[in-house]
Amino acid sequence: MLILALDTSTEWLSVAVYDGRDASVIRERAGNAASERILPLTARVLADAGLSLKALGGIGYGAGPGSFTGVRIACGVVQGMALGADLPVFGVTTLGAI
Repeated sequence: MLILALDTSTEWLSVAVYDGRDASVIRERAGNAASERILPLTARVLADAGLSLKALGGIGYGAGPGSFTGVRIACGVVQGMALGADLPVFGVTTLGAI
């Protein structure tokens, strides 16, 4: 299953597509610019993987702990993309991911 994952809970913005074996990942230190950078980086990682949102099985986001504003950015963007593409959303805690 192809999964898109986004995390903005820290000063780092991370976007990845994972197919169960390999991941295409982009990370950048976005700081306060995460809300401006999240959609362009998401488009880039999907293009690099040759995928569209419709090809995905779901979208996950980093649900913290972390910056409240950062978590809210990722959650809102993921919910909007998932609604438009009719995909399930998964909130993943940082400690659960580790």
